[in-house]
Amino acid sequence: SALFSISSKPPPPPPLDPRKVRLTAFDVFLHIRDAIERRKPFSVVRLGDGEGALLGYPTITNRADVNRFLYVWLRTKDLSEADVLALVSQLKDAVRGADILGLPRRKQVERGGSALWRAVPRAVEADALHSPATLGTHAALHTLLQCALLYRPILRDAPFLGLVSSRPIGSLLQATFNVGAVRWYGVRGERDEPGEVQTAHYPNGFMELRETLEVPFPGALFLVGAGAFGKVYCQWIKERGGIAIDIGAVFDSWAKVGRIGKPMRSLDVYAQVPRISRGAAVARYNRLAEEHGLDVPLGNKRASYFKRLPRHW
Repeated sequence: SALFSISSKPPPPPPLDPRKVRLTAFDVFLHIRDAIERRKPFSVVRLGDGEGALLGYPTITNRADVNRFLYVWLRTKDLSEADVLALVSQLKDAVRGADILGLPRRKQVERGGSALWRAVPRAVEADALHSPATLGTHAALHTLLQCALLYRPILRDAPFLGLVSSRPIGSLLQATFNVGAVRWYGVRGERDEPGEVQTAHYPNGFMELRETLEVPFPGALFLVGAGAFGKVYCQWIKERGGIAIDIGAVFDSWAKVGRIGKPMRSLDVYAQVPRISRGAAVARYNRLAEEHGLDVPLGNKRASYFKRLPRHW
């Protein structure tokens, strides 16, 4: 189930074929569960158009593409070329270090209307931001995990949960999933919904987090939502022995601010559906994919992973 197959000839453009990205959210859950049980450093990183702008710079994308991303997150375009290149380099390191990569879907790459979606697979291939061991899933993973209520078996009874986000929802997650200790590392959010943190996200908050981020024990679990910066934070967490899952805008939905999305992305759904069977979760997952035309692999009760799932969660 590696992301790429080894070939003596390079594939035609786009170099990375999104059709080879096979892992369902159920597969990803099992990999995360295994990392938690083994206390294995691990990172799950998703790549979208914002990451495409940075990963492709300066050969695939240009400074105008980068500036659009910077303005969304930093409310300024006034970063030096050296700062931009340093950020690009750290983002590439984070992608190389990821165990599971969430990549744009085929429709997004081929018919998404944005060159920045297409820049993701081009940059991943051009700069070898993968290895034969890298596993691939889809950038919509964060929503697919939520749809199948898989954050519950990931987070339930966790002794510790670290949060890197502009949304201070630790107490909500403690109550919902019976989490033990929670530590929130607050960062300033996007321009339209920055949250309560006043420190500029980059470089000030970025550098401060690099100094203060602590993983309390091997395999400690962290959820991260901080745009392209968050991918770098996932790598720092993994390097320090933790498990990092990039959930992005799911934080907004759980906090009921910003990009809230559909009702099923709300944290309330876990109270509304306090217990779900693996079969019902697969059906729920497939219904979401079909209703929204997501070209992702559907859940399959006959797949090898199905019997490895808990019967209920």
